[in-house]
Amino acid sequence: MSYDQFLRFIFPEGMFDYFELSDFKEKSDRVEIYFEEKNIHPKEYATDNLESKGFYEQVRMQDYPMRGRNCLLFIKKRRWFNHSTGKYVSRNWKLVAEGTLITTEFASFLKALDRLSRS
Repeated sequence: MSYDQFLRFIFPEGMFDYFELSDFKEKSDRVEIYFEEKNIHPKEYATDNLESKGFYEQVRMQDYPMRGRNCLLFIKKRRWFNHSTGKYVSRNWKLVAEGTLITTEFASFLKALDRLSRS
């Protein structure tokens, strides 16, 4: 089993279609895992002229414990400037959850990510 296969086994199916692992920190009481959304334009803006403009503020989520330690996920959602409309846009995670064949676990993850990023 490769490193990539192992990570795909641990995290929700579909996660690595949209995110890449950017950092990992092992602390005495917890594990911190950092993800950044890939620069893949959302399908709903396929005909628009989008330019990546970095990320929204990082979102923190608690995940299943690992090796007896708390596991925290730090996730950065990408944002794009839509030159066609003059507005910033991001991936609509509700559309991703409803419009694709993804696992229930990943759909729940996406919904939680969307909810946390709005608070």
